[in-house]
Amino acid sequence: MTAKKSKTIANWGFNSPECLELFRKAAKEFTTQATKFQASARQVLINEGIITKSGKLTKNDR
Repeated sequence: MTAKKSKTIANWGFNSPECLELFRKAAKEFTTQATKFQASARQVLINEGIITKSGKLTKNDR
């Protein structure tokens, strides 16, 4: 497996088109990997606090 080089943007801001494009690519890659298998999708939901380890929805305390 080859390692990917991370890109850095000089003088970037949250509103820059380059930053937005990097975020979109990273989000798409994360989603692809997270939803590839049922077990990985479930683990993401547990890590984010959406479901418990037993598979039940967590309480919404917001």
